[in-house]
Amino acid sequence: MNEHGDRETSHATPEGGGSGVALGPIETAKASDVLADRIRRSILDGTFEEGTVLPTERRLMEQTRLGRSTVREALRMLQAEGLVSSRPGRKGGTVVRRPDVQGIAQSLEVFIRGRRIRFWSLLEAREALEPGCASLAATNRTDADLEVLDALDARMNEPGIARADYFAANVGWHVAVARASHNELLTAYMVAISNVIEDALFAAQTDSEAVRPAVLLAHRKILEAIHASDPEAARRRMYRHMHAYREQAARLQPPAELPLSEGR
Repeated sequence: MNEHGDRETSHATPEGGGSGVALGPIETAKASDVLADRIRRSILDGTFEEGTVLPTERRLMEQTRLGRSTVREALRMLQAEGLVSSRPGRKGGTVVRRPDVQGIAQSLEVFIRGRRIRFWSLLEAREALEPGCASLAATNRTDADLEVLDALDARMNEPGIARADYFAANVGWHVAVARASHNELLTAYMVAISNVIEDALFAAQTDSEAVRPAVLLAHRKILEAIHASDPEAARRRMYRHMHAYREQAARLQPPAELPLSEGR
């Protein structure tokens, strides 16, 4: 009771006071991460243009007051991301690179294989993406794009073409359609997805002779729409081709584990 006769309520306070909510330990970022992020931002916002040679390790150490191992770790991170490369020689050093399609495709392919993405998920993604690529190709293609597509189509139609060469030309044709869209992100996705899918089907040791006529006919129809600058026909024909491809793959029973690409 207090002096007014009211009952007092006791509030237990955790040791050290406060409400009892634990905030947890505070962690600071590694110095190498901070340095890599600063350089990364400068590359991406254009402060460091492509081809710029970064300061030497010694100069970076002086500017940042960081140790050699920390500076080297930051540069290794940026090199792994494809943002810098090492150039040997008297005028060499660490050179700024802008991300390119091949670098993005390699990173995506590592993600696909490393995460054990289901083979059927890749086919679904391809069926969703390629019709859009074909539509954009019909709108944006150049004469040079058409020459590449025609040459790959002719290669696939060569009598007696070896199985490995046929698969390579097939992958190249689909990637060329994506490149003809002139959308770099779609191109990167298609490079990564096509490589993994074709590797899996090739590893299944399934003979494609029986289905080649249907594939070649589908390619010719799609190519005609791209030549004619008809985006809707290109989209529609590519979708039919991809849907048939997925049904064919179901019969071929490709391996559950996606194989590593070791060349053919």
